[in-house]
Amino acid sequence: MMHQTKPLDRHSSTPDAALPPAEERAHAVAWADRLYTERRRRDDLFPDGLFGEPAWDLLLAMFTARERGQVMILCRAYKAAGVSDTTGRRLLDRMEEEGLISRRRAPRSRKMRIVELTDAAVHRLTAYLVRGG
Repeated sequence: MMHQTKPLDRHSSTPDAALPPAEERAHAVAWADRLYTERRRRDDLFPDGLFGEPAWDLLLAMFTARERGQVMILCRAYKAAGVSDTTGRRLLDRMEEEGLISRRRAPRSRKMRIVELTDAAVHRLTAYLVRGG
């Protein structure tokens, strides 16, 4: 049986809406970075297209970028997920519908768009990664 969750509220992540403590997030970021790096290492050793979980790769990359104070622009997001622009747009559309990401214009650019995790996604990723690492 497939487990379905309802879309997250884009503006609040938990009843108290506070982000997890910095220590938990730091631990989670280290684990996310390791997972992402290992996935890229694996991809370098095996044929293209053999493995793939672009949404997960994107979540990991966005999580580490956010916690390091880095901005994720759309083209960088597509690269992090290892997908084309078209596939990346569909993926981000779905993630936005589920309340995991938001998109906005870059402050000094008409064309450049920034993609960010919602607080709800940060909560979920932190909870998952703290338990896994």
